[in-house]
Amino acid sequence: MDNNNGTVGEKLVAKFFDKHFSKVFSFPNPKTKSKAEVADVLVWMNGTVLLIEVKTRDRSTVPVESWAELRMRKASAQIKKNYGRIKAREKIFLHNSYYDTQLDCEDISQVIGIIILIHDGDINLLPSQAIEDIYDQEIPIHVFSGNALFEMTEEIDTVPDFCYYLEDRFDYLKVADIPLNKELDALGYYKSQSNQFPNTSIDFESQSFLETYRAAMVEQIAARNAHNQYSQWLDKLENVFTDQRRLLDGYPIGLYFAWELGSMARRERAIMGEKIEKAREAFLRGKPFRRFAYCNPSTSNWLVFYFAKLPPRKIHDNLERFVRLKLVSEFHWNSFDFGVYGFGFQVSITLPPRLLGLSSAIVIGADEVKENYTETDLEDARRIWALPSAYTINAIEEFPTD
Repeated sequence: MDNNNGTVGEKLVAKFFDKHFSKVFSFPNPKTKSKAEVADVLVWMNGTVLLIEVKTRDRSTVPVESWAELRMRKASAQIKKNYGRIKAREKIFLHNSYYDTQLDCEDISQVIGIIILIHDGDINLLPSQAIEDIYDQEIPIHVFSGNALFEMTEEIDTVPDFCYYLEDRFDYLKVADIPLNKELDALGYYKSQSNQFPNTSIDFESQSFLETYRAAMVEQIAARNAHNQYSQWLDKLENVFTDQRRLLDGYPIGLYFAWELGSMARRERAIMGEKIEKAREAFLRGKPFRRFAYCNPSTSNWLVFYFAKLPPRKIHDNLERFVRLKLVSEFHWNSFDFGVYGFGFQVSITLPPRLLGLSSAIVIGADEVKENYTETDLEDARRIWALPSAYTINAIEEFPTD
């Protein structure tokens, strides 16, 4: 294959993940200390790593299926080798537009391999025809045609949504394989069945499951997409911390904030964004401030949001107090042992009130309040955050209802 052609394909995929998933924790061409390449693109979100290998077809006269089989075998071997590097805790260095850092191999709990084939035309091929034991490896490996993957963002456009799909998809691959040219129909079936694959084989070539899904659920999809517009609040906030390079436990603090916000799926972000929008609307009704807390279902951390018509210094002081008291409340009454992230927004004093942007952001872990609070703190925590009680996380609906 032409090396220049291969580089073009890798850059195309890197830009795709930057644009549709995250440019903050997506890293092209990570390398070991000895300069060995670990992936074409590596996505690192908290304890999850995606190892992505890209293979781009040149103008070879070799049949496209034969080309795909050869490239899948090579990519699979690369992924398994680099997965071994992570397991062996080799030093792996990451670089993107924002951060130069090192992969925390010790705390990685999930590694997923992804092979992306960049090509023209159709490939009617099962990956298991090329590699018989591809789904029996220690690391789960998925193969996608780039053409299909790029179109999937109409339904899947966050890292957690993608990971949920990959996990469910891999369970199905243990039952039956998915042809490379039928991925979008597999996705259509999955969405039409409330984000579930069947436990028996489905002939995805028997009908256009994607078209059927879109036609049957056109109104629900439109309502979901309209509600998802609220999630833009979280998308913008995720990218605010790229200049925060101060280290916390050896890693840029901005990454922690990006991971926390990026760990929420699209529907979770929409619900959070709606809460932010309603907080903004409260000032139109004359409210002097607004605060609320939300438990992130993905991390179990709490997020505290505070909005006020105050100078930045005062917003920071109040936010720090609210975050600490939330942590005291959860630690004391709910045995909470995670962290609380705080976000303080300044609101204009002019009419109509406008959000002037993020004024302050902090994070405090449970260790900072253990045995370090008073009865007065508990009284304040009860007063500010209401009566303490065990909390439950409501199920997130794919399609919103009234």
